[in-house]
Amino acid sequence: MRIVVAGYGSTGDTLPLVALAASLQRAGHSVVLVADGAAGQIAGQLGLDLRVLPGSARSMLTVGSPGWSRTMKSGRPSMQLFAEVTRLNTRGWIETLDAAAEGADVIVATTLVVYHSASVAQEKGIRLVFGQLQPSLETRDYPPPLSGVVGTPEWLNRPLADLVSATGDLFYRSAINKARRDLGQPRLQLAWEALPILAAWSPTLLPAASDWTHPNVTITGPWQLPSDPDWQPPNDLAEFLADGEPPIYVGFGSMAGLGELSTWRDAIIQGLAGRRALLSSGWAALADTDLPDTVHPIGWAPHDWIFPRCAAIVHHCGAGTTHQAAQSGTPSIPVPFGMDQPFWADRLYKLGIATRPINPRKITSEVVRAAAAEVTRPEVTRKALETAQRIASEPDGVTAATSVILKTCGL
Repeated sequence: MRIVVAGYGSTGDTLPLVALAASLQRAGHSVVLVADGAAGQIAGQLGLDLRVLPGSARSMLTVGSPGWSRTMKSGRPSMQLFAEVTRLNTRGWIETLDAAAEGADVIVATTLVVYHSASVAQEKGIRLVFGQLQPSLETRDYPPPLSGVVGTPEWLNRPLADLVSATGDLFYRSAINKARRDLGQPRLQLAWEALPILAAWSPTLLPAASDWTHPNVTITGPWQLPSDPDWQPPNDLAEFLADGEPPIYVGFGSMAGLGELSTWRDAIIQGLAGRRALLSSGWAALADTDLPDTVHPIGWAPHDWIFPRCAAIVHHCGAGTTHQAAQSGTPSIPVPFGMDQPFWADRLYKLGIATRPINPRKITSEVVRAAAAEVTRPEVTRKALETAQRIASEPDGVTAATSVILKTCGL
């Protein structure tokens, strides 16, 4: 069988696609990965056929845009960001996907490319499966993650989810249908209830909602690559870890293009004064500055290797980092910036494995100092270890997703 796995975004959006594509390939299928060019190195190492979507996610986030800047300043997605994202290389993405899907039996697509993939699936008459890294289905249980809000009353959650979905649908369909007109194709026909949904998150972190109405949703668990047994830390990192008590990890991954990040970094370092810490450079090059002797700068390191060696994790709560933190048995200090990050931060807090989330727009050294004292309490550490054990007992996410995809295709 020939399968297309498609998606777009930062590292946390791309690695799950690579993991799923590799699993399907190991199962003996012909797989084409359609993703951001940053996936090139690891896709090559795994022998995957990668088709690169036009545009660079890293450039988009590091350089920034008016919509992205407004969203990060407020923590809420702006209408301008909706417009920017939905019009991003629309025709180029459709044409790339169309070429990749030649002879394919099914396309598995995540949120940013699911409309483009639906367009190709409609023209070629092939199946489409929707892979989600965060939930989008309406429920009373929680507000829509991509709204950037938490703590809303139950009665408001479903209407708010309807509004977010309708807004995204309006922008996406408009851009897709314009591209289809240019290609001489009829309007997009997309019935969400007919799509199988693969929910790529841990049911321990987020169980199925009590009132989902979609007929075909499977919570598979996160899509993750196996640990690399050959990875070794640089000598300076190994020496720092061996030289004292476990440090507090600080890293914000792909968060970039935000002038305030250096101010937030400085407040965190001051709040951790007297504690050992690791500062991950990330896309914002946060470690490119003079640091106290107690703070060690690091580049990329596998989260599944570094997190269990730390006392706590200060992070932005992207879906991928959130899962790795929860799996590590190390508690978190969430500093969510926007989009789905406040949602995942709230989940960690409600599970008792994180402090109350810190608003980066109001961060101070005093707030960080109090959070560091709170997160290292024995009861929080114990709860984090218990949660990690529960997650470890869950089925493997890519194996479960592979099974559903094959079943969808009648295999």
